[in-house]
Amino acid sequence: MAGYSAGVKLNNLVITSFTTLANGISNYTAQNIGAGKRERVRQGLRAGHKMVWLLCVPFCLLYFFAGEALVRFFMDDPTEQALRTGIVFLRILSPFYFVVSAKLAADGVLRGAGMMRQFMTATFTDLILRVMLAILLSRTALQSTGIWCAWPIGWVIATGVSLLFYRKAFVSLPGNTVPSRERVE
Repeated sequence: MAGYSAGVKLNNLVITSFTTLANGISNYTAQNIGAGKRERVRQGLRAGHKMVWLLCVPFCLLYFFAGEALVRFFMDDPTEQALRTGIVFLRILSPFYFVVSAKLAADGVLRGAGMMRQFMTATFTDLILRVMLAILLSRTALQSTGIWCAWPIGWVIATGVSLLFYRKAFVSLPGNTVPSRERVE
């Protein structure tokens, strides 16, 4: 539990950073749709992806290669098992920060466009999959490591759902025009 707790704290630092940028993308989307500058939504998502991916690179490298030092920072008297748990958790999740950050950025567009059903569908897909997969994978030879493996699987599938909703609303239209607010809702 101590190793997992330390890993989750470090993971939350990254996810909170992505979420903050996604909130900015949401505001940007709403403002541009409201101002009738619909063509800027796609540009905003591309810029948002670049920003979150710039955050991914150092965090991914740091967590993957220097995870032990970071986990130790959050533990008073770490046992070998606790350290190993925190390190494995970070090594499994950190390469997938590129995926979850893409989801959160796309979710920012969905929220800003008022597409709350689509946003909630993608979000609950992630949460439900992670819980179900954690239960299933923890019962295999992976044991608790299976729980950590459930996170990136949920992220990958939910990212696909979010990007599909975004693409359907903003990219797949004739002439690649962004839909009006009325069509988005």
